Order: sequence, then structure tokens, then C-alpha cells
Amino acid sequence: MASTVFDAVLQSGAYQSAKKNLIESLKKEISSIQRPKAAGIELKETYEEIISAIEKGRGRELFYKFVPSGAGNGPFIELADGSVKYDLITGIGVNFFGHGNLELFEAQIDGIWGEVMQGNLGPNRDHLMLTQALLHAVPKTRLKNVWITTCGATANEIALKIIRQKKAPATKVFTFEHAFAGRTTALQEITDNPKYREGQPVYGEVSYLPFFDAGSNETAARQGAAAAALMRKEFARYPGKFAGFVFEIVQGEGGFNVAPREFLVPILEEARKHGLAVWADEIQTFGRTGEVFCFQRLGLDEYVDVVTAAKLLQAGAVMYTAGYNPKAGLISGTFSSASSAIRAGIKVMQILRERMTGPKGRVRRLEAIALEELARIKAGPAGKHIPDYSVFGGMIAFSVFDGTLDTMKKFLFRLWDLGVIAFYCGHGPYRARMLAPFGIMTDEQLRHVFALTEQAIAEAAREMKS
Repeated sequence: MASTVFDAVLQSGAYQSAKKNLIESLKKEISSIQRPKAAGIELKETYEEIISAIEKGRGRELFYKFVPSGAGNGPFIELADGSVKYDLITGIGVNFFGHGNLELFEAQIDGIWGEVMQGNLGPNRDHLMLTQALLHAVPKTRLKNVWITTCGATANEIALKIIRQKKAPATKVFTFEHAFAGRTTALQEITDNPKYREGQPVYGEVSYLPFFDAGSNETAARQGAAAAALMRKEFARYPGKFAGFVFEIVQGEGGFNVAPREFLVPILEEARKHGLAVWADEIQTFGRTGEVFCFQRLGLDEYVDVVTAAKLLQAGAVMYTAGYNPKAGLISGTFSSASSAIRAGIKVMQILRERMTGPKGRVRRLEAIALEELARIKAGPAGKHIPDYSVFGGMIAFSVFDGTLDTMKKFLFRLWDLGVIAFYCGHGPYRARMLAPFGIMTDEQLRHVFALTEQAIAEAAREMKS
């Protein structure tokens, strides 16, 4: 049977044997990374020099003295000083499947000897396979087309462009307060954080709606109806000017705020009534909340016109209905994504389908454990220092102490010293933030993380008291 040179290489015995030997060697080496570990004294001076050089080159300090060695195993990451820590922020959500994941590595290696980057001028079979896998995952929607790209910010830029082209001359969009869409020139205006656009132009293209308030006396449905009423006022004020509504079901950077279906439906109905494009920004929630897409968990399939995904996909993707397929020339770009990233994305889709999603998938199992552990801490001596907590899939957040950035940093650095890397979110009160590697964690590892979290709270409390 005739085959291409590429296929012949992959199928050759020499290649398969070499790949197997490499994977076995890697498996043996990284198996020693099993638990948090202190730094090596002999590496301390060199590590400090690396940190100093990086900070000098960037022109700003690192939040943590955090330079990975390049190795890791599951939820554990090795730093260049020889220390090992649980990685519970995972590159702000990218490394959902952990470190040293040999399933993803094997998927990547078959393409890295060829093209480093794949381009939009000549997308290859990998590009097609990832496109098909994404479309296969959304059977209840009207989504028909996929554009593969490099990252979340680019995916969101493309989504905004195709919506504005379809709805021209309308250009304005609705979103929620505390939204995060990216830091590009266009997306900085959708992102509701003035610090991210200091010295940058703002064009009045965004109207903000209040997000669901879990502490309100009003029901979710009433809050949604009130937001829809605000939309009607904006329609009257700017007739014919609105093109779309972009929303995160779980606001990541904004504080890990979660919106229920009952809140969102009145807003989505109002958007649809006025012909707005409904754009679900799933850059962070994709694959992380118990279904492939978060909108599927809430049963919002019928509403979406445009969806963006990235982070744990290892590439960026924009999905849209046939009606939003843009005219030639609007979107392109030299790169669609790295060959290794696209191949990893195909494997990600397989793993999500086979092990991670659905009521009995690993995400829901670990979500339940996280809730149990936070409830346990809340009921114990450290509980008085946790005013609130929330868990939705692999998105975990909780407040500590008085919610100021200063006390948050004290807690996070104690957690760091104990061997767990987390971060923060929100704008005051600040909340501890974990984008856990549920794609690889065991039940026992997650429980250990929360034991260390409880210890960090107690130690930070004693430190502040003294």
C-alpha cells in the first residue's frame, strides 16, 4: 500500500522502537518526583543568579522565585533549585494534565520532527482531526465551523472580529462586571479592570452588566431579569449599536464567581431577542468544569453562536455557527499553532471524552473531594479564617483572613514554603485561587494539598498575630 514519507517514518520499526525507549527512559527518571521537597543547598547560589537575571531582563520582579527546571511528574513540578512543589495554578490553567505527562508527550513527538509550526495557508491532517474532535463534542449546538489559533487572546480577538463583521455597522458589546477577556488593545476594554488599561485608549464599546451575586436576597432568576432590564435601557440609548454579548460562566480573574443557569437564561433570551451574537468565552472553563464546555453543564447549548477555548486545549480555538463564518480576508495569521500543540490538543479531546467528563468523570469526583476538604477546614480551628469558598470543577477559590492583598500574600507565601503553588484572583476582597491539575491528580494528592492549605492558614494566622 502506498504511503507518504511522513506515514512511513511513523510506522517504521526503528522509529517506534526509539520512541518506546525514550518514553520508558523518561518514565523511569521522573518517577523519583513524588512529593514536595526542599531545594538543594548546592543549587541555591546558581538559582538566585537565574532569578536575578530573569527579573533584570523583564524589568520587573517575579511574584514567586519560581523558575521550573523543565521536569515534573503529575501535579508535581521541579524547580531549577531542585525543590519540588504541588502545582495548583498550572500556568494559569494550561497544565491541567500536570507535568511530565507522557500521554501528551507521545502524542506530540510524532509531529515535532517535521514542521515546528502549522500555518493557515496549509493546514495538515492534525488540524482537521482537532477540528473534528471539537465539533464532535458539541452535538446539541448549532456550531459548524472551527478556526484553530495559537492562544486564548488571539481566539477572543478573532471572535470579536467575526461578530462585528456579521453585525456591522453595530460594534458595541455587553459583558459582565469583573470580566476578563484578555489584555490586547481590543480586549482590554472588555476586561473590567482599570489597572490593565492604564495609559491605553478606551472607545466606549462595552456596556457592563452586574454578575450574579450569590449573597443577594434576590433569586438568580430575578437578578437575571434585572440585568436584562438594564440591557433594554442600553438598547434604547444606543439603538442599532450592539453586536454581541460575551460572557464567562465562571469568572476566573474576576474572583471565580459562578453564574447559575437561572441567572443567565433571561439575559441570553434578551440578547437573542435583539439579534445579538451570543459569545461564550470558555478560554479558562473549557474542559475544566465536568463537561467539555461549561455551557454544556448548564444546558445552554441552544444559545451559543460563538465559543472560544484555549488553555488546557494546548492551542486556541474559535467555534461558530455557519451564519458567522467570516468573509475571506478577515481572519488568517501565519501560524495556526505548533504541530506539537495541535497533536496534544487531539489527545486532550480523547482524554476528556474517555475519563474526565460526565457525572461520573474524574472532574466531578475531584470536585466533590475539594468541597469535602474545604468544608472540613471550615468546620475546624482554621475555619474562622476562611469567610467563604467555592468549587466548580477544577476551579477552586476561597477567601482568607480580611481579604486584603497583603494578608493574601502572607498566606500564599506560607503555602509556597510548604510546597504548594497557588495564586489569587478578584479585586478586593482577594481570594486564593487554584486551577488544579484534575487531569492527573489522585484523590490522595488532592487531600494532601488541602492538609497543607490548612497548615498554611494556621501558620499565617500565628505570624500575623505575633
